[in-house]
Amino acid sequence: MSDLAVQEKGSSVVTFMGEAPRAVGPTPEQIDQARRLSYVQAMLGSIFAASTGGMFLVGYALRLGAANRHIGFLTAVPMFCVVTQLLGAMMVERGLSRRRITIISSILNVSGWPLIILIPFLFGPGPAPYKVWIFIGLSAGLQLFSNISGNARGSWFGDLIPAEARGKFFGRTVMFGGIIGAVFAIVEGLFLDSIKAEGIKAYSWLFAFGAIFGLANALLFVPQADIPLPRHKLSDDFRGMVAGTFANGPFLRMAVYHCVWIMACFAGPFYNTFALRDLKMPFLGLGILNSVGTVTMLLTSGFWGKIVDRYGCRPVLILCTLLISPLPLPWLVLHSVSAAYWVMPWANMISGFASAGVVVGVSTLLYKLTPNAGRSVQFAVYSIIVTLAAAPLPAVGGNLPDWLNLIPWLGRHGFQADLRCVFCVAAGLFFLAALAARRIREPASRGTADLIRNLPGHVFYPGSLDELQRVV
Repeated sequence: MSDLAVQEKGSSVVTFMGEAPRAVGPTPEQIDQARRLSYVQAMLGSIFAASTGGMFLVGYALRLGAANRHIGFLTAVPMFCVVTQLLGAMMVERGLSRRRITIISSILNVSGWPLIILIPFLFGPGPAPYKVWIFIGLSAGLQLFSNISGNARGSWFGDLIPAEARGKFFGRTVMFGGIIGAVFAIVEGLFLDSIKAEGIKAYSWLFAFGAIFGLANALLFVPQADIPLPRHKLSDDFRGMVAGTFANGPFLRMAVYHCVWIMACFAGPFYNTFALRDLKMPFLGLGILNSVGTVTMLLTSGFWGKIVDRYGCRPVLILCTLLISPLPLPWLVLHSVSAAYWVMPWANMISGFASAGVVVGVSTLLYKLTPNAGRSVQFAVYSIIVTLAAAPLPAVGGNLPDWLNLIPWLGRHGFQADLRCVFCVAAGLFFLAALAARRIREPASRGTADLIRNLPGHVFYPGSLDELQRVV
Protein backbone atom coordinates (compact mmCIF):
# COMPACT_ATOMS: atom_id res chain seq x y z
CA MET A 1 0.00 0.00 0.00
CA SER A 2 2.99 2.30 0.18
CA ASP A 3 2.59 3.01 -3.54
CA LEU A 4 -1.05 4.02 -3.29
CA ALA A 5 -2.26 7.58 -3.31
CA VAL A 6 -5.46 8.53 -1.54
CA GLN A 7 -7.33 11.65 -2.76
CA GLU A 8 -10.48 12.84 -1.05
CA LYS A 9 -13.38 13.64 -3.33
CA GLY A 10 -13.35 17.37 -4.14
CA SER A 11 -10.06 17.86 -2.34
CA SER A 12 -6.90 19.37 -3.74
CA VAL A 13 -4.54 17.49 -1.41
CA VAL A 14 -2.95 14.16 -2.30
CA THR A 15 -1.56 12.04 0.54
CA PHE A 16 1.03 9.33 -0.03
CA MET A 17 1.70 6.74 2.62
CA GLY A 18 4.68 7.88 4.62
CA GLU A 19 4.70 11.42 3.14
CA ALA A 20 3.32 14.73 4.29
CA PRO A 21 0.34 16.13 2.36
CA ARG A 22 1.28 18.11 -0.71
CA ALA A 23 -0.87 20.49 -2.71
CA VAL A 24 -2.01 19.92 -6.26
CA GLY A 25 -3.94 22.24 -8.53
CA PRO A 26 -7.64 22.87 -8.07
CA THR A 27 -10.07 20.92 -10.21
CA PRO A 28 -12.00 22.69 -13.02
CA GLU A 29 -15.16 22.33 -10.95
CA GLN A 30 -13.53 24.07 -8.00
CA ILE A 31 -12.29 26.89 -10.22
CA ASP A 32 -15.76 27.40 -11.72
CA GLN A 33 -17.35 27.43 -8.26
CA ALA A 34 -14.80 29.96 -6.99
CA ARG A 35 -15.48 32.22 -9.97
CA ARG A 36 -19.25 32.10 -9.57
CA LEU A 37 -19.14 32.70 -5.84
CA SER A 38 -16.59 35.50 -6.29
CA TYR A 39 -18.97 37.34 -8.60
CA VAL A 40 -21.74 37.02 -5.99
CA GLN A 41 -19.31 38.18 -3.31
CA ALA A 42 -18.36 41.18 -5.43
CA MET A 43 -22.01 42.25 -5.38
CA LEU A 44 -22.47 41.56 -1.66
CA GLY A 45 -19.21 43.35 -0.90
CA SER A 46 -20.38 46.34 -2.93
CA ILE A 47 -23.54 46.60 -0.83
CA PHE A 48 -21.43 46.40 2.34
CA ALA A 49 -18.99 49.03 1.06
CA ALA A 50 -21.74 51.30 -0.29
CA SER A 51 -23.62 51.18 3.01
CA THR A 52 -20.65 51.67 5.34
CA GLY A 53 -18.18 53.78 3.36
CA GLY A 54 -17.76 56.70 1.01
CA MET A 55 -20.18 59.57 1.39
CA PHE A 56 -22.11 57.86 4.20
CA LEU A 57 -18.97 57.40 6.30
CA VAL A 58 -18.13 61.08 5.78
CA GLY A 59 -21.73 62.11 6.51
CA TYR A 60 -21.73 60.14 9.76
CA ALA A 61 -18.43 61.71 10.82
CA LEU A 62 -19.78 65.20 10.07
CA ARG A 63 -22.84 64.44 12.19
CA LEU A 64 -20.55 63.41 15.03
CA GLY A 65 -18.84 66.80 14.77
CA ALA A 66 -15.89 66.15 12.45
CA ALA A 67 -13.84 69.02 11.01
CA ASN A 68 -11.52 68.84 7.99
CA ARG A 69 -8.67 67.44 10.07
CA HIS A 70 -10.92 64.70 11.48
CA ILE A 71 -11.93 63.64 7.97
CA GLY A 72 -8.24 63.40 7.12
CA PHE A 73 -7.48 61.28 10.17
CA LEU A 74 -10.52 59.09 9.45
CA THR A 75 -8.81 58.08 6.23
CA ALA A 76 -5.20 58.12 7.45
CA VAL A 77 -5.35 56.20 10.73
CA PRO A 78 -6.83 52.98 9.31
CA MET A 79 -4.17 53.03 6.59
CA PHE A 80 -1.45 52.51 9.19
CA CYS A 81 -3.11 49.22 10.12
CA VAL A 82 -1.75 47.76 6.89
CA VAL A 83 1.17 46.38 8.91
CA THR A 84 -1.13 43.54 10.01
CA GLN A 85 -0.87 42.17 6.49
CA LEU A 86 2.55 40.90 7.53
CA LEU A 87 0.89 38.99 10.37
CA GLY A 88 -1.49 37.43 7.85
CA ALA A 89 1.45 36.51 5.61
CA MET A 90 3.26 34.87 8.53
CA MET A 91 0.23 32.71 9.25
CA VAL A 92 -0.12 31.79 5.58
CA GLU A 93 3.52 30.84 5.14
CA ARG A 94 3.41 28.72 8.29
CA GLY A 95 0.91 26.55 6.44
CA LEU A 96 -2.28 27.70 8.19
CA SER A 97 -5.41 27.41 6.07
CA ARG A 98 -5.78 30.53 3.93
CA ARG A 99 -9.48 29.78 3.65
CA ARG A 100 -9.89 29.66 7.44
CA ILE A 101 -7.85 32.85 7.94
CA THR A 102 -9.97 34.64 5.34
CA ILE A 103 -13.28 33.50 6.85
CA ILE A 104 -12.44 34.33 10.46
CA SER A 105 -10.88 37.73 9.77
CA SER A 106 -13.71 38.69 7.39
CA ILE A 107 -16.31 37.91 10.05
CA LEU A 108 -14.35 39.90 12.66
CA ASN A 109 -14.17 42.83 10.23
CA VAL A 110 -17.96 42.93 10.05
CA SER A 111 -18.55 42.28 13.76
CA GLY A 112 -17.29 45.71 14.83
CA TRP A 113 -20.05 47.65 13.10
CA PRO A 114 -22.55 47.21 15.98
CA LEU A 115 -20.11 49.18 18.15
CA ILE A 116 -20.00 52.01 15.60
CA ILE A 117 -23.80 51.96 15.39
CA LEU A 118 -24.04 52.33 19.19
CA ILE A 119 -21.95 55.54 19.41
CA PRO A 120 -24.91 57.99 19.27
CA PHE A 121 -26.97 55.74 21.56
CA LEU A 122 -24.26 55.44 24.23
CA PHE A 123 -22.93 59.00 24.13
CA GLY A 124 -25.93 61.00 22.92
CA PRO A 125 -26.80 62.27 19.41
CA GLY A 126 -25.14 65.70 19.62
CA PRO A 127 -21.79 66.48 17.91
CA ALA A 128 -18.62 66.19 19.99
CA PRO A 129 -14.97 65.73 18.97
CA TYR A 130 -14.41 62.79 21.33
CA LYS A 131 -17.12 60.83 19.48
CA VAL A 132 -15.27 61.38 16.23
CA TRP A 133 -12.08 59.96 17.75
CA ILE A 134 -13.97 56.91 19.05
CA PHE A 135 -15.33 56.42 15.54
CA ILE A 136 -11.84 56.74 14.03
CA GLY A 137 -10.44 54.24 16.54
CA LEU A 138 -13.13 51.66 15.81
CA SER A 139 -12.68 52.11 12.07
CA ALA A 140 -8.96 51.48 12.47
CA GLY A 141 -9.63 48.34 14.51
CA LEU A 142 -11.85 46.91 11.79
CA GLN A 143 -9.17 47.65 9.21
CA LEU A 144 -6.78 45.35 11.09
CA PHE A 145 -8.93 42.34 10.28
CA SER A 146 -9.63 43.55 6.75
CA ASN A 147 -5.90 43.58 5.99
CA ILE A 148 -5.36 40.06 7.31
CA SER A 149 -8.30 38.82 5.26
CA GLY A 150 -7.14 40.59 2.11
CA ASN A 151 -3.65 39.13 2.29
CA ALA A 152 -4.81 35.56 2.87
CA ARG A 153 -7.45 35.81 0.17
CA GLY A 154 -4.97 37.26 -2.34
CA SER A 155 -2.58 34.37 -1.85
CA TRP A 156 -5.40 31.81 -1.89
CA PHE A 157 -6.96 33.09 -5.11
CA GLY A 158 -3.56 33.25 -6.75
CA ASP A 159 -3.64 29.45 -6.66
CA LEU A 160 -7.35 29.11 -7.41
CA ILE A 161 -7.62 31.27 -10.54
CA PRO A 162 -5.38 30.29 -13.50
CA ALA A 163 -2.94 32.96 -14.68
CA GLU A 164 -4.33 33.09 -18.22
CA ALA A 165 -7.83 33.88 -16.92
CA ARG A 166 -7.03 36.50 -14.27
CA GLY A 167 -7.53 39.57 -16.46
CA LYS A 168 -11.03 38.46 -17.41
CA PHE A 169 -11.75 37.35 -13.82
CA PHE A 170 -10.81 40.69 -12.26
CA GLY A 171 -12.64 42.55 -15.03
CA ARG A 172 -15.86 40.67 -14.37
CA THR A 173 -15.46 40.99 -10.61
CA VAL A 174 -15.30 44.78 -10.93
CA MET A 175 -18.26 44.66 -13.32
CA PHE A 176 -20.55 42.64 -11.05
CA GLY A 177 -19.59 44.70 -8.03
CA GLY A 178 -20.25 47.87 -9.98
CA ILE A 179 -23.82 46.87 -10.76
CA ILE A 180 -24.84 46.79 -7.13
CA GLY A 181 -22.59 49.65 -6.06
CA ALA A 182 -24.23 51.99 -8.55
CA VAL A 183 -27.77 51.04 -7.58
CA PHE A 184 -27.27 51.21 -3.84
CA ALA A 185 -25.42 54.54 -3.91
CA ILE A 186 -28.60 56.06 -5.35
CA VAL A 187 -31.18 54.11 -3.33
CA GLU A 188 -29.41 54.62 -0.01
CA GLY A 189 -28.82 58.30 -0.75
CA LEU A 190 -32.57 58.69 -1.32
CA PHE A 191 -33.19 56.77 1.91
CA LEU A 192 -31.03 59.08 4.01
CA ASP A 193 -32.48 62.21 2.43
CA SER A 194 -35.98 60.95 3.26
CA ILE A 195 -35.27 60.37 6.97
CA LYS A 196 -33.13 63.40 7.77
CA ALA A 197 -35.47 64.18 10.65
CA GLU A 198 -34.09 61.15 12.48
CA GLY A 199 -30.66 62.79 12.61
CA ILE A 200 -27.58 60.70 13.21
CA LYS A 201 -29.58 57.64 14.24
CA ALA A 202 -30.69 57.25 10.63
CA TYR A 203 -27.19 56.01 9.84
CA SER A 204 -27.66 53.11 12.26
CA TRP A 205 -30.23 51.51 9.98
CA LEU A 206 -27.97 51.94 6.99
CA PHE A 207 -24.87 50.51 8.70
CA ALA A 208 -26.80 47.55 10.11
CA PHE A 209 -28.20 46.82 6.66
CA GLY A 210 -24.71 46.87 5.16
CA ALA A 211 -23.22 44.69 7.92
CA ILE A 212 -25.71 41.91 7.11
CA PHE A 213 -24.44 41.78 3.54
CA GLY A 214 -20.84 41.97 4.74
CA LEU A 215 -21.46 38.88 6.88
CA ALA A 216 -23.04 37.06 3.93
CA ASN A 217 -19.99 37.93 1.85
CA ALA A 218 -17.69 36.42 4.50
CA LEU A 219 -19.73 33.23 4.79
CA LEU A 220 -19.54 32.57 1.04
CA PHE A 221 -15.86 31.77 1.48
CA VAL A 222 -16.89 28.61 3.35
CA PRO A 223 -17.90 26.44 0.33
CA GLN A 224 -14.86 27.45 -1.75
CA ALA A 225 -12.02 24.97 -2.15
CA ASP A 226 -8.98 25.39 0.07
CA ILE A 227 -5.57 25.06 -1.59
CA PRO A 228 -3.09 24.07 1.14
CA LEU A 229 0.47 25.35 1.15
CA PRO A 230 3.47 23.43 2.51
CA ARG A 231 4.47 24.40 6.03
CA HIS A 232 7.66 26.49 6.18
CA LYS A 233 10.17 27.04 8.94
CA LEU A 234 9.32 30.61 9.81
CA SER A 235 12.77 31.58 11.11
CA ASP A 236 14.48 30.65 7.83
CA ASP A 237 12.04 30.84 4.94
CA PHE A 238 10.12 33.91 6.07
CA ARG A 239 13.22 36.11 6.18
CA GLY A 240 14.17 34.90 2.71
CA MET A 241 10.69 35.69 1.41
CA VAL A 242 10.85 39.23 2.80
CA ALA A 243 14.31 39.71 1.29
CA GLY A 244 13.02 38.30 -1.99
CA THR A 245 10.48 41.11 -2.18
CA PHE A 246 13.23 43.74 -2.19
CA ALA A 247 15.19 41.72 -4.74
CA ASN A 248 12.20 41.66 -7.10
CA GLY A 249 13.03 44.69 -9.26
CA PRO A 250 9.91 44.70 -11.47
CA PHE A 251 7.74 44.35 -8.38
CA LEU A 252 9.41 47.35 -6.72
CA ARG A 253 8.89 49.48 -9.84
CA MET A 254 5.23 48.58 -9.61
CA ALA A 255 5.26 49.60 -5.94
CA VAL A 256 6.65 53.05 -6.82
CA TYR A 257 3.80 53.62 -9.26
CA HIS A 258 1.22 52.40 -6.77
CA CYS A 259 2.69 54.57 -3.99
CA VAL A 260 2.20 57.73 -6.02
CA TRP A 261 -1.25 56.59 -7.16
CA ILE A 262 -2.41 56.01 -3.57
CA MET A 263 -0.98 59.39 -2.60
CA ALA A 264 -3.17 60.99 -5.26
CA CYS A 265 -6.22 59.15 -3.94
CA PHE A 266 -5.82 60.85 -0.54
CA ALA A 267 -8.27 63.51 -1.75
CA GLY A 268 -11.09 60.95 -2.05
CA PRO A 269 -13.02 61.73 1.17
CA PHE A 270 -12.66 65.47 0.60
CA TYR A 271 -14.71 65.38 -2.61
CA ASN A 272 -17.65 64.07 -0.59
CA THR A 273 -16.95 66.53 2.23
CA PHE A 274 -16.88 69.50 -0.15
CA ALA A 275 -20.05 68.37 -1.92
CA LEU A 276 -22.06 67.63 1.24
CA ARG A 277 -20.91 70.47 3.49
CA ASP A 278 -19.79 73.32 1.24
CA LEU A 279 -22.07 72.87 -1.77
CA LYS A 280 -24.98 71.53 0.36
CA MET A 281 -25.57 68.72 -2.11
CA PRO A 282 -28.22 66.15 -1.06
CA PHE A 283 -27.17 62.53 -0.60
CA LEU A 284 -29.31 61.50 -3.56
CA GLY A 285 -27.57 63.95 -5.89
CA LEU A 286 -24.11 62.92 -4.71
CA GLY A 287 -25.08 59.27 -5.01
CA ILE A 288 -26.16 59.79 -8.61
CA LEU A 289 -22.94 61.62 -9.46
CA ASN A 290 -20.82 58.87 -7.91
CA SER A 291 -22.88 56.23 -9.67
CA VAL A 292 -22.02 57.69 -13.06
CA GLY A 293 -18.42 56.67 -12.46
CA THR A 294 -19.44 53.31 -11.02
CA VAL A 295 -21.73 52.48 -13.93
CA THR A 296 -19.03 53.42 -16.42
CA MET A 297 -16.58 51.21 -14.55
CA LEU A 298 -19.18 48.45 -14.63
CA LEU A 299 -19.64 48.74 -18.38
CA THR A 300 -15.94 48.90 -19.22
CA SER A 301 -14.18 46.59 -16.73
CA GLY A 302 -14.76 43.53 -18.89
CA PHE A 303 -13.42 45.48 -21.86
CA TRP A 304 -10.25 46.35 -19.93
CA GLY A 305 -9.86 42.72 -18.89
CA LYS A 306 -9.57 41.75 -22.56
CA ILE A 307 -7.27 44.70 -23.29
CA VAL A 308 -4.96 43.69 -20.42
CA ASP A 309 -4.84 40.10 -21.64
CA ARG A 310 -3.87 41.27 -25.16
CA TYR A 311 -1.70 44.36 -24.64
CA GLY A 312 -0.39 43.83 -21.13
CA CYS A 313 -0.92 45.82 -17.94
CA ARG A 314 1.79 48.48 -18.30
CA PRO A 315 0.33 50.39 -21.29
CA VAL A 316 -3.13 50.27 -19.69
CA LEU A 317 -1.82 51.77 -16.44
CA ILE A 318 0.04 54.56 -18.26
CA LEU A 319 -2.90 55.54 -20.44
CA CYS A 320 -5.59 55.32 -17.76
CA THR A 321 -3.57 57.26 -15.19
CA LEU A 322 -2.99 60.05 -17.72
CA LEU A 323 -6.74 60.19 -18.37
CA ILE A 324 -7.47 60.51 -14.64
CA SER A 325 -4.81 63.10 -13.82
CA PRO A 326 -6.76 66.29 -14.78
CA LEU A 327 -10.12 65.12 -13.41
CA PRO A 328 -9.83 66.63 -9.88
CA LEU A 329 -9.48 70.12 -11.40
CA PRO A 330 -13.14 70.73 -12.39
CA TRP A 331 -13.96 70.95 -8.67
CA LEU A 332 -12.04 74.23 -8.59
CA VAL A 333 -14.71 76.03 -10.61
CA LEU A 334 -17.78 74.57 -8.92
CA HIS A 335 -19.62 76.98 -6.66
CA SER A 336 -23.15 75.54 -6.72
CA VAL A 337 -24.95 72.22 -6.81
CA SER A 338 -26.39 72.94 -10.26
CA ALA A 339 -22.89 73.56 -11.67
CA ALA A 340 -21.75 70.25 -10.22
CA TYR A 341 -24.68 68.47 -11.85
CA TRP A 342 -23.63 69.87 -15.24
CA VAL A 343 -19.88 69.30 -15.00
CA MET A 344 -19.16 66.27 -12.84
CA PRO A 345 -21.12 63.55 -14.72
CA TRP A 346 -18.72 63.93 -17.65
CA ALA A 347 -15.65 63.92 -15.43
CA ASN A 348 -16.94 60.92 -13.48
CA MET A 349 -17.67 59.07 -16.70
CA ILE A 350 -14.05 59.44 -17.81
CA SER A 351 -12.87 58.56 -14.32
CA GLY A 352 -14.95 55.38 -14.24
CA PHE A 353 -13.66 54.31 -17.66
CA ALA A 354 -10.01 54.87 -16.70
CA SER A 355 -10.34 53.58 -13.13
CA ALA A 356 -11.63 50.26 -14.44
CA GLY A 357 -8.43 49.91 -16.44
CA VAL A 358 -6.27 50.76 -13.42
CA VAL A 359 -8.06 48.29 -11.13
CA VAL A 360 -7.88 45.44 -13.63
CA GLY A 361 -4.30 46.28 -14.64
CA VAL A 362 -2.97 46.49 -11.07
CA SER A 363 -4.77 43.34 -9.91
CA THR A 364 -3.47 41.32 -12.85
CA LEU A 365 0.09 42.67 -12.83
CA LEU A 366 0.61 41.95 -9.13
CA TYR A 367 0.14 38.25 -9.81
CA LYS A 368 2.38 38.38 -12.88
CA LEU A 369 5.27 39.85 -10.92
CA THR A 370 5.14 37.59 -7.83
CA PRO A 371 6.15 33.93 -7.50
CA ASN A 372 3.73 31.34 -6.12
CA ALA A 373 6.09 30.53 -3.25
CA GLY A 374 6.04 33.45 -0.83
CA ARG A 375 3.41 35.44 -2.73
CA SER A 376 1.52 36.28 0.47
CA VAL A 377 4.70 37.75 2.00
CA GLN A 378 5.46 39.83 -1.09
CA PHE A 379 1.84 41.04 -1.12
CA ALA A 380 2.13 42.02 2.55
CA VAL A 381 5.44 43.87 2.17
CA TYR A 382 4.12 45.56 -0.97
CA SER A 383 0.92 46.72 0.75
CA ILE A 384 2.83 48.03 3.74
CA ILE A 385 5.22 50.05 1.56
CA VAL A 386 2.45 51.45 -0.62
CA THR A 387 -0.01 52.23 2.14
CA LEU A 388 2.41 53.69 4.67
CA ALA A 389 3.87 55.96 2.01
CA ALA A 390 0.44 57.52 1.53
CA ALA A 391 -0.98 57.15 5.06
CA PRO A 392 -0.02 60.61 6.36
CA LEU A 393 -1.42 62.45 3.35
CA PRO A 394 -5.14 62.45 4.27
CA ALA A 395 -4.26 64.06 7.60
CA VAL A 396 -2.07 66.57 5.75
CA GLY A 397 -4.91 67.26 3.32
CA GLY A 398 -7.34 67.96 6.14
CA ASN A 399 -5.00 70.59 7.57
CA LEU A 400 -3.67 71.98 4.27
CA PRO A 401 -6.17 74.87 3.90
CA ASP A 402 -5.44 76.10 7.44
CA TRP A 403 -1.69 75.83 6.90
CA LEU A 404 -1.83 77.78 3.63
CA ASN A 405 -3.89 80.52 5.26
CA LEU A 406 -1.13 81.00 7.86
CA ILE A 407 1.37 82.03 5.15
CA PRO A 408 1.54 85.87 5.31
CA TRP A 409 2.59 86.30 1.66
CA LEU A 410 -0.55 84.53 0.44
CA GLY A 411 -2.74 86.58 2.76
CA ARG A 412 -1.31 89.85 1.50
CA HIS A 413 -2.29 88.88 -2.05
CA GLY A 414 -5.86 88.11 -1.02
CA PHE A 415 -5.52 84.35 -1.28
CA GLN A 416 -7.91 82.44 0.97
CA ALA A 417 -7.43 78.66 0.77
CA ASP A 418 -10.30 76.24 1.17
CA LEU A 419 -10.67 72.49 0.71
CA ARG A 420 -10.26 72.76 -3.07
CA CYS A 421 -6.50 73.23 -2.75
CA VAL A 422 -6.36 69.51 -2.00
CA PHE A 423 -7.73 68.74 -5.47
CA CYS A 424 -4.84 70.60 -7.14
CA VAL A 425 -2.34 68.45 -5.25
CA ALA A 426 -4.23 65.29 -6.25
CA ALA A 427 -4.09 66.22 -9.96
CA GLY A 428 -0.33 66.73 -9.79
CA LEU A 429 0.20 63.40 -8.03
CA PHE A 430 -1.85 61.50 -10.61
CA PHE A 431 0.36 62.96 -13.34
CA LEU A 432 3.48 61.86 -11.46
CA ALA A 433 1.95 58.39 -11.12
CA ALA A 434 1.57 58.22 -14.91
CA LEU A 435 5.27 59.04 -15.27
CA ALA A 436 6.12 56.35 -12.70
CA ALA A 437 4.05 53.81 -14.65
CA ARG A 438 6.42 54.25 -17.59
CA ARG A 439 9.18 52.72 -15.45
CA ILE A 440 7.26 49.48 -14.94
CA ARG A 441 8.81 46.46 -16.63
CA GLU A 442 6.34 43.83 -17.79
CA PRO A 443 7.43 40.89 -19.95
CA ALA A 444 5.70 40.62 -23.34
CA SER A 445 3.65 43.80 -22.94
CA ARG A 446 2.99 45.94 -26.01
CA GLY A 447 3.73 49.65 -26.40
CA THR A 448 1.51 52.39 -25.01
CA ALA A 449 1.47 54.12 -28.40
CA ASP A 450 0.19 50.86 -29.92
CA LEU A 451 -2.66 50.77 -27.41
CA ILE A 452 -3.55 54.45 -27.92
CA ARG A 453 -3.57 54.00 -31.71
CA ASN A 454 -5.84 50.94 -31.58
CA LEU A 455 -8.04 51.90 -28.62
CA PRO A 456 -10.71 53.84 -30.58
CA GLY A 457 -11.22 50.85 -32.82
CA HIS A 458 -11.60 48.52 -29.83
CA VAL A 459 -14.02 50.92 -28.12
CA PHE A 460 -16.29 51.45 -31.11
CA TYR A 461 -15.81 48.00 -32.61
CA PRO A 462 -15.47 45.55 -29.68
CA GLY A 463 -15.34 42.60 -32.07
CA SER A 464 -11.82 43.65 -33.02
CA LEU A 465 -10.62 42.29 -29.68
CA ASP A 466 -11.97 38.86 -30.54
CA GLU A 467 -10.23 39.03 -33.89
CA LEU A 468 -7.00 40.04 -32.18
CA GLN A 469 -7.37 37.10 -29.80
CA ARG A 470 -7.58 34.68 -32.74
CA VAL A 471 -4.48 36.24 -34.34
CA VAL A 472 -2.51 36.04 -31.11
